[in-house]
Amino acid sequence: MSSVTLQSEPVRQRARGAIRLGYGAAGLERLHQSGCGRCLFPNPFGGDAQAVVINTAGGLTGGDRFGVEVTLGQEARLVLTTQAAERIYRSIGGAAEVHNQVQVGAGASLHWLPQETILFDHAALRRRLEVELAADASFLGLETLVLGRRAMGEAVTRAALRDQWRIRRNGRLIHGEALRLDGDIGKLSGTQALLDGARAGAVLVLVSPHAETLLETARALLPADGVRAAASAWNGRLVVRWMAQDLMPLKAAQARFLAGFPGAAVPRVWQI
Repeated sequence: MSSVTLQSEPVRQRARGAIRLGYGAAGLERLHQSGCGRCLFPNPFGGDAQAVVINTAGGLTGGDRFGVEVTLGQEARLVLTTQAAERIYRSIGGAAEVHNQVQVGAGASLHWLPQETILFDHAALRRRLEVELAADASFLGLETLVLGRRAMGEAVTRAALRDQWRIRRNGRLIHGEALRLDGDIGKLSGTQALLDGARAGAVLVLVSPHAETLLETARALLPADGVRAAASAWNGRLVVRWMAQDLMPLKAAQARFLAGFPGAAVPRVWQI
């Protein structure tokens, strides 16, 4: 009689998280949370209502899935942020996928202000943000990307990122963002059209009937030590871009901008 040893590959646990919330002018109307997705609703002292998204998994890696779906009813106002930075860890197979969907109703306003996303060495992420706006709705969105934690001596040599925004008004595409990083990050980050040597970057998009009138106000708020920034506005959109060698001056510049920009504010959970 001979013995046979059966071997199998270890089953990798995959994080799954989903949040679906509906908000009206009077407050929260519905909420569904599953997996590692959670949402808290702190009571701010003045200002718009706030929703704080939490990923209880502590980060994402290859094969993980996470998504937030937000629907704002007529005249609703909401600020959505995250409890902490989102960490995208080294992948040993596949990409982490994040798919966020937003619908903003008539006269409503959403400020989408998550904290930064940190890519670790050999991370892989596919992320998509889809926004649908009513004719007179407003959307202010900010996303920040960091290549490793400089204070911890971390270096990102290779990574894969696909990051897309699609913003529509009444079903018509009016704005898109697309960022692709794939392969040798040192070589890519030195490209002037991408990061031009920066380790941290961010984009803010305001879509609003009065966005163009705020261009000079936005530009006046941009100067900051250790940060390069520029703003432009056209066709009901205002776009601001920042680049820096480190996260802290970038985040301080963002906080200063939000504190001084009409109708905006720094989310209370941000730690500056």
